[in-house]
Amino acid sequence: MTAPVRVWARVLETRKASGDTFWIEVDCPSIAEQARPGQFVMLGTGLSDVAAPLLPRPFSIGAREADGRLGFLLRVFGAGTQRLSAVVPGDDLLVLGPLGRPFTLSPDRPIVCLAGGVGLAPFLFVGAEAKRDARDVRIVYGERTADRVFDPELIRRITGVEPDLRTEDGSLGRRGLVIDDLDLDDRPQLLACGPDPMLRACADLARRHDLPLQVSVEEHMGCGVGTCQGCVVLSSEGEWIKSCTEGPVFDARELAWRT
Repeated sequence: MTAPVRVWARVLETRKASGDTFWIEVDCPSIAEQARPGQFVMLGTGLSDVAAPLLPRPFSIGAREADGRLGFLLRVFGAGTQRLSAVVPGDDLLVLGPLGRPFTLSPDRPIVCLAGGVGLAPFLFVGAEAKRDARDVRIVYGERTADRVFDPELIRRITGVEPDLRTEDGSLGRRGLVIDDLDLDDRPQLLACGPDPMLRACADLARRHDLPLQVSVEEHMGCGVGTCQGCVVLSSEGEWIKSCTEGPVFDARELAWRT
């Protein structure tokens, strides 16, 4: 895997995709040509805006286009993401990447992506790449309520996949969780990204059905390159490992699923 690069990237497109969620595209060919599904970048404003929080934020790569565009799904959680959500075409962002371990897709199984909340982001990239390779891929995407759902039409545009939408209150799509009532008869490879309780449930599902599962963890990252050690997760061997460099994608059997 080639070394990450740090570049200034011009913002090409921004759009609001739900109440507090945005889609941002930047011109970044030097990173786009290396990027693989499941990897992420650190995204920030550098020192160009001293009013903004100085630390960059990690974002899964949500799309890679042949013209060098990269797309990111951004949900506002605090001051840093609030500032990034306000960028407009023509602004420049500082991008470091691609970072982390990507998904390894099985050559002989269909793919089922289980996405909770902003855990949808890497599966936009997975879905688009799989469809380009004529792979069988399904995206099961869950949110708590309809107002949180990332624009389904934009999902279809990016991936070419019709998402299986779930909301916990039934306000859009099917009522329930992403692991409910799944058709697993074709023995798919499972990929999951979302909050830790969801990932634990996915790991249990994979064990019960004897299916391969890779998870992308959502740990807080300060640096993205293994220096700050703020994103460690507990391995099944009882060791603390860095999700930014040894992940964020892991075989589910590599991690300790604490209850």
